Amino acid sequence: MKGRPMEGNNRKRKRFAGQAQGSRGPLDGNDESMNLPNPMVGFNLPNGLRSVNRSLPAQAIGPPYFYYENVALAPKGVWATISRFLFDIQPEFVDSKFFCAAARKRGYIHNLPLVNRSPLLPLPPKTIFEAFPRTKKWWPSWDPRRQFNCLQTCVASAKNLERIRLALTNSEDPPPLGVQKYVLEQCRKWNFGMGWSQQDCSSRAG
Repeated sequence: MKGRPMEGNNRKRKRFAGQAQGSRGPLDGNDESMNLPNPMVGFNLPNGLRSVNRSLPAQAIGPPYFYYENVALAPKGVWATISRFLFDIQPEFVDSKFFCAAARKRGYIHNLPLVNRSPLLPLPPKTIFEAFPRTKKWWPSWDPRRQFNCLQTCVASAKNLERIRLALTNSEDPPPLGVQKYVLEQCRKWNFGMGWSQQDCSSRAG
């Protein structure tokens, strides 16, 4: 079992014609951190926010194409390591908030072409109200959110919603700043939509 990683590296070196994959200085080593662009708008995407000309090493041009994804805010050194094993290609970082109603910071190392990119149609909604228009009527003025946070794989329990309901039911309208802060923290954490009114909470409590 201990010999398998070395065997895998030997296969990679053979495939890459014996060339070193970590020859570039700035990313050579697991302790190097990757500078994340601000904003994360990708390369030559249809939004036109960032135009990039990149050069790929000869062995990475054309098919077979590859597309490796990971969280943008990975631990220090992770992106440098991934890049070193994929021809030293720089990651393309994208935050989905520029393209849809939810934020999702991701990075992609790939050899896909950067020219003539076009969006998939129909274009997705970019705000909560565009995605769920009926929530706008009941959305409180003290909730400034217009997009959801990154969607999670875990699900909040019914007790979370019950605690929010009780906090709003036992408060005035608008609720005190402390209650607003608590409710917004929970809504941001679990991506709850404010599709109810305080009066609705009171009537349900009865």
